[in-house]
Amino acid sequence: MQRGTGARDGSFTGWLMLFVQREDYTAASSWRLLDWCRTRGADEFSLAFLGPPYLPDTVWAEWDVLLAPFRRRVASAGDRWALTGESAAVLEQLLPGGLLGGGSAEGDPAMAAVRDPAVYRGGSLLLSVDTMVGEGAFSLRHEDEVSLERAGLPFRRTGRVR
Repeated sequence: MQRGTGARDGSFTGWLMLFVQREDYTAASSWRLLDWCRTRGADEFSLAFLGPPYLPDTVWAEWDVLLAPFRRRVASAGDRWALTGESAAVLEQLLPGGLLGGGSAEGDPAMAAVRDPAVYRGGSLLLSVDTMVGEGAFSLRHEDEVSLERAGLPFRRTGRVR
């Protein structure tokens, strides 16, 4: 188990890293991870876009319209969007291969150009996903791990070696 220290003396500060992998989820069941994040207080998300995202008359412009009601400008981190039930539904449209990537998005270059969702709780990263690898990394407190287990969501204690 990877635990964070953060303190100069190396003492335990109460967070750990857990991993989720695409092969443990279907595209549809991967959205349970986002629902779980919301129940644990997640309030924002970000996305990576391949290509220039704000060009008129492109798929980017369509996505911008879908995301606009939820946009929060964060100068140090680029765009973030409020995570709500409504914005989660938009995310499902933008990532048809699921939260962990893959699936039906692979055959559509426009859809594959939106990737790597990150979920934040109170400004801190909670879940970071690498959709190309099909893996997400959680930064959790101990009580979050217990909640993840109780929710029946598969996770691993180690990530892929890259």
